Amino acid sequence: MNVEPKRKILVTGFGPFSTYKVNASWEAVKELQKLWENSVESADIELITEEIPVSYDYVSEHIPDFWKKYNPSIVIHVGVSNLAESLTIEHYAYSNGYTRFDICNKCPDETNIECQILETAINVEELCDSVNKNYEKSKCKACPSNSAGRYLCEYIYYQSLSIDPTKALFVHVPDFDKYSSTQVANGLYDILCYLLKN
Repeated sequence: MNVEPKRKILVTGFGPFSTYKVNASWEAVKELQKLWENSVESADIELITEEIPVSYDYVSEHIPDFWKKYNPSIVIHVGVSNLAESLTIEHYAYSNGYTRFDICNKCPDETNIECQILETAINVEELCDSVNKNYEKSKCKACPSNSAGRYLCEYIYYQSLSIDPTKALFVHVPDFDKYSSTQVANGLYDILCYLLKN
């Protein structure tokens, strides 16, 4: 009797950088892991979480490896933004224009990189509507965005979109003063449920 291997979902959050000594994205992803373990979905689907250092080299080296290693059905990258008032779901990512230094004081070498824009195949507007319909329960709203910020958030998104735009998504989350980690985790859970249904 062959047991079907569990489908896998990969969710990443970022580690500390700049003034963010504790990164709201990683705290929310840890809360999501707890929610998932107590959910009915966890019987069929394994949620894998990874904390990502705010480093261009780490991202370009490890993100393709994670895709190979886990063969995920869905990949969601989560990052914090001081501009976010709710979950902010990104449409696009650019291949170049990354001039802000990472935690290693580095920028990517863009000498031979032509400007390309990749877009997720996931219906971001419909996804936001779905999350917002559950606001009474989750206390978490979502909105679409066309500007991922040209830093590690957009950089990691580009790496995953270049592997499979039908399975990749990026979500910017607000800092702790706007949403608690639990609120954000509830919203991320709603996103996963929508993606699994669709």
